Amino acid sequence: MPISDIFNQASSVLKVEDLTSQCNGSRQVFTISEAFDSSSLRVYWNGIRQTTTEIVVESSLTFSTTFTPATGAPLVAEFYTL
Repeated sequence: MPISDIFNQASSVLKVEDLTSQCNGSRQVFTISEAFDSSSLRVYWNGIRQTTTEIVVESSLTFSTTFTPATGAPLVAEFYTL
């Protein structure tokens, strides 16, 4: 059985989006360019995967963080599209 079937993502595509340009030293809400499956969102700040205690999904296009990335800090989101 393919892994995609296990996670019920058979028709979805895994995407990776660099959100570094949105980091400005004060922003804590970030926007992804495509609607994503909230259960699939993984966020990496400075290369370290953040947990559900640091990330809150606000909508199918946005999430917030409990931390404030500095200007230009590496922030990457990995997700399945809807």
